[in-house]
Amino acid sequence: MAKYLVTFNDIINDVDITGFSVMTEKEVEAFEQLAESITWAFTYPLNNDIELEFSSGEDLLSRIDFKEIANEEYKILNKVFNEPHGIFIAEEFLQDLLDEEEDFDDDEEEEEDDDWGSYRSDTRYNEEDDDDIY
Repeated sequence: MAKYLVTFNDIINDVDITGFSVMTEKEVEAFEQLAESITWAFTYPLNNDIELEFSSGEDLLSRIDFKEIANEEYKILNKVFNEPHGIFIAEEFLQDLLDEEEDFDDDEEEEEDDDWGSYRSDTRYNEEDDDDIY
């Protein structure tokens, strides 16, 4: 199975923002699939007043390079760093974005159901009004 050095690169106010992670082929596929499923704009906070802005998960992927590396290189990097290093938007952050969106959609559906229910409960039916229907 292939191994990858995955690097993130961006620039904010003339400052390079970089980070990396090592991933297996399956992890790369899962990461790409997760990112591609994010079709809305989002931000990634760096500190209190600076955020990275993305128009979608595709935009995030456009700032990431996937370079295949040897198994020995993977082992060394994984042993030394064992997790993403620098500024790297990990799979957990992307999953949290999806979870928040699902929660938002669920809340929106409940509000629509509530609005419909309140409309229906306030509506009265009067048989005498049947003649007025066109």
